[in-house]
Amino acid sequence: MTVGSSTASGSATPTNPVDAESQPLLKPARPKTPLPKLQLFLICVVRLAEPVAGTQIFPYVNDMCVRMGYASSEETVGFVSGLIDSLFAFVQLFTVMYWGRLSDRIGRKPVVLLGLCGVAFATLVFGLSQHLWLTVLARAMGGALSGNGAVIQTMISEMTDETNEAQAFALFSLMWAVGCIVGPSIGGLLSRPAGNFPSVFGGVQFWEKYPYFLPCLCSAGITGVSILTALFFLKETHPDKARHTQLPKAVQASYSTIPPEPDTEYPIPPPPTRWEILCSPAIPTVFLTAFMMMLVDESWDIVFILFAYTQVRLGGMSMSNAQLGYCLAGAGLTGACIHLFLFPRFAQRFGVPMYPWLIGLHIPMFASAALLNALLRLAGSGQTRGDINPWLTYTGAALLLGANGFATMVFPLNMMIVRRAAPSKLAMGATYGMCQMVTSLARAVAPWFASSLFAWTVQTGALSGQMVWGVMVVLTGLAVGQALRVGGALREAGEKRELAGGDE
Repeated sequence: MTVGSSTASGSATPTNPVDAESQPLLKPARPKTPLPKLQLFLICVVRLAEPVAGTQIFPYVNDMCVRMGYASSEETVGFVSGLIDSLFAFVQLFTVMYWGRLSDRIGRKPVVLLGLCGVAFATLVFGLSQHLWLTVLARAMGGALSGNGAVIQTMISEMTDETNEAQAFALFSLMWAVGCIVGPSIGGLLSRPAGNFPSVFGGVQFWEKYPYFLPCLCSAGITGVSILTALFFLKETHPDKARHTQLPKAVQASYSTIPPEPDTEYPIPPPPTRWEILCSPAIPTVFLTAFMMMLVDESWDIVFILFAYTQVRLGGMSMSNAQLGYCLAGAGLTGACIHLFLFPRFAQRFGVPMYPWLIGLHIPMFASAALLNALLRLAGSGQTRGDINPWLTYTGAALLLGANGFATMVFPLNMMIVRRAAPSKLAMGATYGMCQMVTSLARAVAPWFASSLFAWTVQTGALSGQMVWGVMVVLTGLAVGQALRVGGALREAGEKRELAGGDE
């Protein structure tokens, strides 16, 4: 995601000679607080469940739609698979804010457990579905019952401060990347097991009847591990609830947002309402940018999967389920390394001005996909699915997905920006919940929009078959322009908080 830079504007004050917009996002003014490593590790285990459940369907969802008769042909599969992909986020749009608020009221841990149970149940139903209505219902249930993303972001925020948050939020995104290794690997390798592993699953009627249940079962098993981890080992981080749990002293010391015991002379003020959060100085700009960022990134994820599945003659790469699964797993490994080793250094060095550049990286990615298909046509690759030119196909896919690995650094950066834009630490769960509500809207729109645009381009040959890539380049340019405003909005919000005498 790149293209555009953020320049400093406005005059500097005597106490802050460098404009806040051009400063690194992470610049500690005090010694670095040690990370609560054990609790962060447990959160990572818990976090892994959702990306595995979400991404394990990617290698086979288009094949599933054609095989089950949900779509009439390969040319139209994008209309149906896009609907299925969109439903999770569309339903989550209407529920995630309430999960965030509920976690502010009853604690983070109970909400996390509810979400994990919901993900496990919905995943198993998805694997057993043989009718479009049940597939749609299972996907919708998964979205309605899962609010873990915002709650876990809040938990990380509550156990870190500005000196160590880049490392902690990078771990949050790292687990998404790990999930993007495990999930597609499961989906690509274990879908249609009777055909892929006849010596083990062949001749068994159950696996013939439910060819996509095995990856869902494995995904639900991973979610079960997350449930047990959260139930027995994860500690509560809510500012009020955490006082009554037996937390290690080292962890308690790092919970920068846990206020002292209530003081009768200086009582803790009530948390801001949703409207007050929405009207906070930087929130509208940050939320709109998050929406456009997610719209672009989610569109890329969906379009790439369709692009890889579609035959070369129709504008794709003709990959099989297993080949696509391997590529997505490799992309997840690349992303994991980037988030673990590079993001903390990049955040400290570049900060907010890195935001538009990361989003803008999608421009060459979309353009290069069109070029890759042209090269595959010239090479005569992909006459049938799975019959590919390995060197050209895998090299092209690696370059595209490698660039996306860098682009996904925008997610932990966005979490850090939301933390700074939040009007109060007492409403952190609600603020992250509202932000995830905004990004869920983008995740609901993007799959249907991008996959339908891809299918329409394939059917009509619009703009010589390149319409989808042209539209996405323009959309990315608009997102970059919006992202350039974030630094100034954060600076303005910081100035207003200083005038008000704090951020509580």
